[in-house]
Amino acid sequence: MRTFIMKKLVRDKIVDNILKEGGKVDSNTLNDEQFVEELKKKLQEELDELMKVKYCDKKNLINEISDIQLLINYLLKVLEISKEELDKKQAEKAIKAGSFDKRIFVETVTLQNNDEWIEYYQEKGFEEVI
Repeated sequence: MRTFIMKKLVRDKIVDNILKEGGKVDSNTLNDEQFVEELKKKLQEELDELMKVKYCDKKNLINEISDIQLLINYLLKVLEISKEELDKKQAEKAIKAGSFDKRIFVETVTLQNNDEWIEYYQEKGFEEVI
């Protein structure tokens, strides 16, 4: 037999499927804090997979988006965040900053030397043109 180190959150039936095929699994159950951290890692993994899917590949887009939505649903559940709270926050952000209906893509931003937003752009890692 060959052993592989996974160290990752898996769907509920994965262990059963491995065992049915004669494999062995060393696993444990996560507490809420561990679960949230692993959900975030899994979400990043799924986002990375989504980034590789082409615009015209609707089948795989649906597959990856459904995985992402499932992970978000579990984050909401374990963190006890209601759909109403989430909707309220989205509405607040839409009022303050807008949404994405206009599909605006900003190439560069030029600010006054004393603008308070300079720190934000630096912290976020935006490259400065010199």
